[in-house]
Amino acid sequence: MKKSTVAILLLACALLIPSLATAAQIRAYVAEFTVTPPDAGGLKSTLQTLLSSRMASDAITPVATPSEADVIVSGSYTQLGKVFSLDAVARVTSGKTLATVYEQGENQDDLIPAIGRISAKLKAELAQRYPQAAVASPTASPQAQAAQSAVTLGNTLWLSKRIVGAQAALAPGLTRAEGREFFVAENHALRLYRQENTLKLLAEVEFPLREKVIAIDSVGPDQNGNPRVYVTIMDGEAPASKIFTFEGARLKQVATKLPYLFRAIALNGGTNRIYAQQMGISEDFYGDLFEISDTGAKIELKNPIKLPRYANIFNYNSVSGPDGKSFPTVLSSDGYLIVYSDAGDEIWRSTEKFGGSETYFQREIGNVRDPSEKIRWRFIDQRITVTRNGEVMVPQNSGFFVLGNARSYSKYSLVSLTWNGSSLEERWRTKLSQNYLADYYLDQQAREIVLLEVVQKEGIFGKGGSAIRVIRAD
Repeated sequence: MKKSTVAILLLACALLIPSLATAAQIRAYVAEFTVTPPDAGGLKSTLQTLLSSRMASDAITPVATPSEADVIVSGSYTQLGKVFSLDAVARVTSGKTLATVYEQGENQDDLIPAIGRISAKLKAELAQRYPQAAVASPTASPQAQAAQSAVTLGNTLWLSKRIVGAQAALAPGLTRAEGREFFVAENHALRLYRQENTLKLLAEVEFPLREKVIAIDSVGPDQNGNPRVYVTIMDGEAPASKIFTFEGARLKQVATKLPYLFRAIALNGGTNRIYAQQMGISEDFYGDLFEISDTGAKIELKNPIKLPRYANIFNYNSVSGPDGKSFPTVLSSDGYLIVYSDAGDEIWRSTEKFGGSETYFQREIGNVRDPSEKIRWRFIDQRITVTRNGEVMVPQNSGFFVLGNARSYSKYSLVSLTWNGSSLEERWRTKLSQNYLADYYLDQQAREIVLLEVVQKEGIFGKGGSAIRVIRAD
């Protein structure tokens, strides 16, 4: 090759290097924070400045206006007493959410360190997610935009009328010629609805105030062609669960005062089965997970499963990897998605939090010095669904505030990930909805997702409201 040609190539490479470096930079605009209670000391602009300065890095350049930005970061600060919560969301300019993170602290001394932790989480998420999001931004080609819309989930196929009350749990019934049926529960009632042009109530049963419903799950049809629903109930501090079947246009009680917690789980995307776990005197979740078989009022426990750390009946599933091995998958107590080896060793943990639930039960802790700590709150984890093709689906509730036992979520997405043998990679997520997701299930045969949304929280002046939404799962 001639020396002149080599010189030209070297010059071209030298000119390209700064261009490539510039292209890799993400221009981020941090908006003023929203502050609750109302800002009295300029905190919203102070937090904006602190986060913006800490976002600066080799990969991220803070900018002064939204019009200059590739990514816009919005944040909120909520204070209850001395405790505070910081929440931040990063979106590309098209509106697609890249990251939702939060931190909380016990007093104002932890505010600046919390800003640093928020910044570190955002930078890690942007480094991982922005390159893919940028391809599908509004500046992309029409072909790229068409590809983006083809894989975006969240298009509503059916939305129910408003259901009075903040509902807590959802489970599938049967699909008949008249339409799909589903069970819905609030704290002290169980109802069966049918999805027609409007929502039709088929049957209901109410429970005493001392009995609180914390979960419902179902299988069916049984040998009589009817669905069977397992209602996990806390009577005081102990489970006193019940089983119902829909028979003769009514909900018929099959069993009562069962000392078990129930959950329907499809391990590795297989057959959906009902599992049970017991509750200990000092432990909220005690012992192994058992598959159950039941005949009438009698429950038989079989096929015990040893659970890994953090796991309980409500936050557990397993997914198969490319090599066919089964990997237990769990939501930790602080909301991180964890994958374990078959030997029980943690091999992967998410960088963002998932789940998020407002459903809880309470138990006494025991003899403690501080009377304010005598009651333990235990929140029920969201379902982890594993599909036949190996996708791991998990909700992600966020927004408003999460401070200790005070929880009120205001938005959600449903996220799907796949296990590649070494980590879970995000495949898709639904568009952000401005409601709290109380429960959901996947109808694999219809390729649809049924969602139970709380559209208005229960309060002093009203019972709140809920709705059932059906979206496409393709």
